[in-house]
Amino acid sequence: MKELDVSSAIAGEIMTPYVIMLNTDAIFQDVINVMHKNTITAVFIYDDAKDEYFIISQTDIINFLEEGGMFQQNLSKIPVSELMHGPIDMVDIETPIDNVIRFMTQRKYKRVLISKEGKAVGVVSTRDIMMWNNTYFKQAKPQILLFMDNITSNFIAKHIFEKNVDEDEIQRELIDLYGGALSTLSMMTDEIMKKSGKLSQLMKEKRSILFQPYLNITGILISDYNSIELRHKLRMVTNKFCEEFAHVIEQAAEERCGIYVTFDISSMISIFKEK
Repeated sequence: MKELDVSSAIAGEIMTPYVIMLNTDAIFQDVINVMHKNTITAVFIYDDAKDEYFIISQTDIINFLEEGGMFQQNLSKIPVSELMHGPIDMVDIETPIDNVIRFMTQRKYKRVLISKEGKAVGVVSTRDIMMWNNTYFKQAKPQILLFMDNITSNFIAKHIFEKNVDEDEIQRELIDLYGGALSTLSMMTDEIMKKSGKLSQLMKEKRSILFQPYLNITGILISDYNSIELRHKLRMVTNKFCEEFAHVIEQAAEERCGIYVTFDISSMISIFKEK
């Protein structure tokens, strides 16, 4: 287990969910018009005959002009084939973000096409990565820690981080509303959490809800932001919870009867203390 695991985030979560594109029958004027209209610094070109993707960036245009292109007659009508380069490689929509960053770094890409079933469906740029980085790595404060028994969907432990909860913003009675929403969600636990393992974070009312399934227990942390540090700490405290109450969890799993007791987790909260 890596101490800071970013692989839970995938390309599809941060990509711009559309692609501004021209066909190979476009001309230089089309490229300029599209880039100006959409305030972008590159445009993708799709070759329908070859089913391949190419790109024209501002750098490509400058290089073309500097190398004599500006002296050509009918500059605006020059076919895009004289400026575009490629074909370019794409990244699957399910690719972890750390692999996307590595892919772009190795190829010196400033943007990469994201594909689904072989077709371009979005774009990840260095700007998208910076925006994700600003959210994902920012400091966040834990607000509510819950543990759920996956068999019964019962919440078997709860801790409220009092100093991080603004009473004017989150009244104590709203905790039950959070619980109700999460309980409804937990009905899909077997399909979503245990089988696919893809559900790791949700946003609810401008808050982040982080999930950490382990054995037959799911640790749930409500915080003000999504945070890689809090993900790591949630993983740690969920593992600790399962170790400390292993006998109860194992017995409930064997008998498929679920857990109906409430556990004291006050000794585990020190994991969330600020460094």
